[in-house]
Amino acid sequence: MSRVTDLDVDDLVDRAKQGRVSDRELTEVAAALRACEAGSEAYSLLYVLGRSEATGYEELVAGFLRSGDPELARLALQVLCTFWGLTESYVDEVRRFLGDVDWDADGWVRQIAISVAGAHLRAHTDTGMLARLLELAATGNGAVERRIALEALSTALGDPVAETLTAGGDDRAAWTARVRARAEDRLAAEQR
Repeated sequence: MSRVTDLDVDDLVDRAKQGRVSDRELTEVAAALRACEAGSEAYSLLYVLGRSEATGYEELVAGFLRSGDPELARLALQVLCTFWGLTESYVDEVRRFLGDVDWDADGWVRQIAISVAGAHLRAHTDTGMLARLLELAATGNGAVERRIALEALSTALGDPVAETLTAGGDDRAAWTARVRARAEDRLAAEQR
């Protein structure tokens, strides 16, 4: 059972994955989320709202983007942009997290922002966002962040998801060079 309420949070998480959380339970989850402290059960409760497609709680979820808690902000950005498809409403937040947010020292939120930016750029033009992805692919904070940025560029360029996930197969260096070159060409064309 939850320490915050009488909710069985583990059960709710499991049922949220299957889309089997009732509206009454979602109301209770939202109330519990408002009442709990960061780091307690907030992550699981936020996850339940996100996986349950409880878009009526968008404002509550969006509040975690400013929480100062990288784990909660990362999940909130993922819920809003990836699970719920609301990226257009949160483009400014995506841009902010592509930069250096002082409380996201390990880049947890930035990793989600990178992936969201790649998906957004598949159908939209944003030269600043594209330039930032190119920069992160070249000089990002560690190999993982650079890989995520390259995969986001590949996504932005319209590559099939399966190709992006295999990331060049055995010849990663050649794949990386092709993705960067194509992204640089796109950026140059969009800046004209």
